[in-house]
Amino acid sequence: MKTRSCTLLVNATGQLLQQHAFDHLSDEKLSRMNSCLHKLGNQQQHDDVRKIEHELLNYCKEANLYVETATPHSLQQWFAVMSSYGESPMFMMGPHLQEEAE
Repeated sequence: MKTRSCTLLVNATGQLLQQHAFDHLSDEKLSRMNSCLHKLGNQQQHDDVRKIEHELLNYCKEANLYVETATPHSLQQWFAVMSSYGESPMFMMGPHLQEEAE
């Protein structure tokens, strides 16, 4: 299950990156996110996979799911990732909903 969750995390993050859901993040955060993706792609070389997953998951929580380019498929992947890591996607969407309403 760990491998499947990790694969889901990498795929969902990559899709949302391509769809500009992280454009609002600082260059430093984007650089760290890309570093995490690269490390997870070569996970057999890293003993701290869980730490890297946790860091990437924290960045995923900052995704702007309301960008026009986000597809239903990428949103479905994001929800699956959050669920597989025991996160509540609806709870995390709350702050974004408030920002959109303003």
